[in-house]
Amino acid sequence: MQVDGPCANPFMLMMTPQKVLEAMEKSDALRRLQHQVFHPLDSRPALQGDADIAAFDAAIERASLVLPEEESAPLA
Repeated sequence: MQVDGPCANPFMLMMTPQKVLEAMEKSDALRRLQHQVFHPLDSRPALQGDADIAAFDAAIERASLVLPEEESAPLA
């Protein structure tokens, strides 16, 4: 049984990237996929709640908290 087409040997796809791109352009299944474009580096307007949270976080970062050391209790 011999399989023809781009998936016959997946490792051969690395040798012929142009054929892979052509197959992708002709693929109805890929065209039917839903897609969404995300721009993670886009900045969003700061909301008041975000400013309050940021100020709280900054205050915590500036505070120098010294936590007491735990007493070493024997494990039993």
